[in-house]
Amino acid sequence: MSMIEMDGVCKRYRKEDYVVDALDDVSLSIDHGEFVAIRGPSGSGKSTLLNVLGTLDRPDRGSYRLNGRDVSTFSADELAALRNRKIGFVFQSFHLLPRTTAIENVELPLIYSDRSDISDLARRALARVGLADRASHEPGELSGGQQQRVAIARALVNDPDLILADEPSGNLDSRSGLEILATLQDLNVEGVTVVLVTHDAELARMASRRVEIVDGRIRSDEPVTDRRDAVAALAAVAEA
Repeated sequence: MSMIEMDGVCKRYRKEDYVVDALDDVSLSIDHGEFVAIRGPSGSGKSTLLNVLGTLDRPDRGSYRLNGRDVSTFSADELAALRNRKIGFVFQSFHLLPRTTAIENVELPLIYSDRSDISDLARRALARVGLADRASHEPGELSGGQQQRVAIARALVNDPDLILADEPSGNLDSRSGLEILATLQDLNVEGVTVVLVTHDAELARMASRRVEIVDGRIRSDEPVTDRRDAVAALAAVAEA
């Protein structure tokens, strides 16, 4: 059974006197442990697709099953619990709280959990992204790449099955962007399913599978055949 199964999903937005079909009859299946890049130009529907995958938005038509469960039947509270425990989000803007330490930012998803020692879980998440020594630093004391890694640690702290990353390197220089992609790839090697949204063809090569969306429709869905060179570039950055 696939982790993600979307069938005929449509999503429409009304904009004053006209209608936008953000997703138009999208069907998509993603297995556990895959690293999938969703690529498309601005306005293609890729972020809307990510929002539906993350249950931040409900489709107007079609079905979406996550781990075999039809999420359209979930209440708002059930969806919130699902997002908190099973899905980690990484956005282009880091969304870190200012004047709040890295470890406190990572602890945020744990505030309403029944876990006994949230600080230990947050420290382990920071260690996974190589920032154990920055736990007491506030965002203003961190580089852009480090802030994004704190955001990734926050996404990881509940040990989710799925990471959804929306242009995670968009606000970073090229080297920091590659470091973030290397972090996501390391997590994928550990078994985390990663879905990356990007408009960048080179970044899409880092994934094992590339889905292209244009005007709300999937135009292509194929394995990345030239991934080896991209992975080598990541390895070179990590060793530098």
